[in-house]
Amino acid sequence: SGFAFGIGLERIAMMRYEIDDMRLLYENDLRFLKQF
Repeated sequence: SGFAFGIGLERIAMMRYEIDDMRLLYENDLRFLKQF
C-alpha cells in the first residue's frame, strides 16, 4: 500500500470510523470512501 508508519493509518481509520474489515480500505470503492 506504500504506507510505512509505526501506528498504521489503516488502524487509526478503523478505530475512528469503526470499520470492521481492513480490506474495505483497500478496495477503493468510491461509494464506501465517500462516507468519509
